[in-house]
Amino acid sequence: MHSLIEITAIEIKELAVIEPKQASEKFELIAKTMSDDQLAEVIEQIDIVTLTQINGQHDMSFPSIISELMTPERIRDIVCQQPLYWEEAIKNNAEELQQHTFDFLNYLIRTQESDAKQAEILECIAEDPAGLFYLAIPFIEFYRGERFDDEEGYQDALHAEEEDLEEALSYSDRQQSENAHDYPLDDPRSLLMLIRELTPEVEKSIKALLRNEHSSWEGIISKFASELVMKAKEKNEASDEYAEVDDMFSFLD
Repeated sequence: MHSLIEITAIEIKELAVIEPKQASEKFELIAKTMSDDQLAEVIEQIDIVTLTQINGQHDMSFPSIISELMTPERIRDIVCQQPLYWEEAIKNNAEELQQHTFDFLNYLIRTQESDAKQAEILECIAEDPAGLFYLAIPFIEFYRGERFDDEEGYQDALHAEEEDLEEALSYSDRQQSENAHDYPLDDPRSLLMLIRELTPEVEKSIKALLRNEHSSWEGIISKFASELVMKAKEKNEASDEYAEVDDMFSFLD
């Protein structure tokens, strides 16, 4: 059985090199013939780069077995790795990047079948500085805290969107049903409320990060995108360095 798992992982990885989308579809077919425990072992045999490519090519409007079975740590690593695969058209367009990061997070988090797993993933992502940058991008417009000068002096203007969210939570008795707030699942406000419900400390971290930024939302997105790409490259270089060291001493195994 162990050899079957290894063979399956190799097959998925080889197919992902040619066409990541087909690798995702192949995994969904394989899932019908293997148990969740076996599939989880297959996933553990697949490197983060390949998992990132496969998840990036999956149709995000549909649940994915592979993302459902990944550990929170794997999902965090994928979120931090994904900026290396942003297309130039996305990376250089603030609105596209904001939508893209929301879609990817929404897909990875809402795929999970339990609130506990969703909360664990959010906390794990937020623990990584790059992960927190990524988590913040879809919500920049809610929390950028613009200042304006009026007759009474400088005021910190909370966006109407944030005030709506606060009001919704105050009368909802912290219900977890987004329908109670009239926000569809494809609306970033729905995901933000889910984060507030499950992991209020993560929501506070996102708010604190964004409140420290005082440029336009396009400027903040550009800054965060540059930070994310740089951190992803640094992690890749560190991984390659350790891999070279491991190879040097492989004869001792």
